[in-house]
Parts: sequence; C-alpha cells; structure tokens
Amino acid sequence: MVAEEDVCLLRMGFLQAHFTLYLPDSRGAEEFCEELPDVGPSLFVIEYLHEMMKQMPVSFRVITDDQGFGVFANWDDVRSVANLEAQTVFHRPLVAEPTGVVTLRHDFAEAGGYIGIVEAENPMNGKAYNSVFYFEVGNVGYGLIPLFAGLIVAAQLGFWLSTGSLQRLARRLRQR
Repeated sequence: MVAEEDVCLLRMGFLQAHFTLYLPDSRGAEEFCEELPDVGPSLFVIEYLHEMMKQMPVSFRVITDDQGFGVFANWDDVRSVANLEAQTVFHRPLVAEPTGVVTLRHDFAEAGGYIGIVEAENPMNGKAYNSVFYFEVGNVGYGLIPLFAGLIVAAQLGFWLSTGSLQRLARRLRQR
C-alpha cells in the first residue's frame, strides 16, 4: 500500500508514524485503525517512520468525542476543548522511545467515538508536532454500505423507468 493511501498513517508535520489497533481478547491478531468493533481491552501500536522520532519525547492521549468533531477532528478542535482532562480516558505523557515502537494498552469500557492525540517534541529546538485522529469503539455501524446499496437500487429503478421495462411489467401483472 502506498503511504499516502494508508488510513493508519499519522502525519505530524513532516514526521510520520504508522498506528495499528488490536483487540487481543476478542479478535486476536486482527488489525484495525479507524474502528474497533468490540468494547474491551485494546492494544495501540505506533511505529515511527522517521529515525529522528526515536530521540523525541512523544505523548499519546485518547479523549471521548463529546463535542462530536468526528472524522474531521483536528488540532484546533482539541485545543478548543474546555476541560481536556475530564474527557481523557487514556494518557501517556511525553517519553522518548529509542526502539521506535510504542505499545500501549487500554480497556475501553464504553462504545462510542474517540479522538487519538499524538504529540512529539523536538528536543533540539523545542518545536512541537501533533496528529489528531478519530476512531470508533464498539457498535461500529455499516459505514457507507447502506448508501451504496440505496444508490444501486435507485439506479436500477431509474434504468427500468427510462427503458419502459417497469411499465411493461406493471401491464403484465394487471393482465393476470
């Protein structure tokens, strides 16, 4: 998969990291990144894609999406949250990870929308980088499948109407 198409890619300015979510108790080694279908113990794995990040302190936070920012959540949205601590369900403060892989565990007790926040700080110049991503836990719906199914049905009905097939079928049914 091309990195630009990778929905599990965290972008923090020019820095990038890949994240994967697991539900080891209920789904084993199955990988997720935008939706965790089950509530319960989860495992976050963040792999740095830049060597520089191994020297940088990085923090990770998960908050409830009480404001309904959803998939469009961004850094300005996070900064606008009046009481970030009250919405925080998990927090790992700034720590450098020389291996380049961060593994974190959290037990999600409730289904709902959550926002992941990754912050990195360059120790040389103090510049901060961040990434914000939305994900859902439990009760994951059908996504866009109902929309596509509806569009297919509407297109088929439109075709039958435009070719007269629907009218011919109706006449045959009335003749019986």
